[in-house]
Amino acid sequence: MDHRIVGRAVFAFALAASVPSLPATTISFNFGGQSCGSAGSCTAVPGATTISFDSLTVSTPSPYTQGLLTYTWTGSQSPFVQGSVSGQYAAPVGDTTTFLTIGTANKPATVTLSFSKPVYYFGFYMGSPDSYNSISFYDNTTLIRSFTGDQLINPGNGDQSISDYLNFYVSGGAITQIVMSSSKAAFETDSHSYAGMPEPATWGALGLGLGLLALRARRRQ
Repeated sequence: MDHRIVGRAVFAFALAASVPSLPATTISFNFGGQSCGSAGSCTAVPGATTISFDSLTVSTPSPYTQGLLTYTWTGSQSPFVQGSVSGQYAAPVGDTTTFLTIGTANKPATVTLSFSKPVYYFGFYMGSPDSYNSISFYDNTTLIRSFTGDQLINPGNGDQSISDYLNFYVSGGAITQIVMSSSKAAFETDSHSYAGMPEPATWGALGLGLGLLALRARRRQ
């Protein structure tokens, strides 16, 4: 038996065993925005793009595209409203502009957000959270994670005095699609924001930096 072949096989096996497996795609969230006047609260993440619904009405047709995001829904009425209507929807605290409502009578029960390029961050201002509100994040066709309204903001009982800005961050993958739904009135959000994946130049600079670190370590040895 050629011991060189055996040695190479053992080395290849050991090398493969030493390479860590790629992490699964995960998503986490935290709270915190900044005041943005009549819209209530907006993202505080540097470089993020914010989508305003201020020019939209109940007659806005589906699909609607702004920036990297395309919103789609079914039904003759769009989910964009302003103000509050008892038993139907309530504007997030301090928000006097147009916002998105889901699950209201004669309004879509589900709105799908599709990104033309992958993103690693998404945020929105949420008002009066309910347990029957739901948001699901996808990496292509793979579900990353779903949250209900009470998982996002406690107590999730529709209290109209409660609003907060939520920031979602993905690791080990990217966000390509989001599905927002509500089985009852209503799931109200505004000031949607996103940040795309780093540019190739950024990755190149990172790779160069890691290469220099490895070279310095080798010289020390």
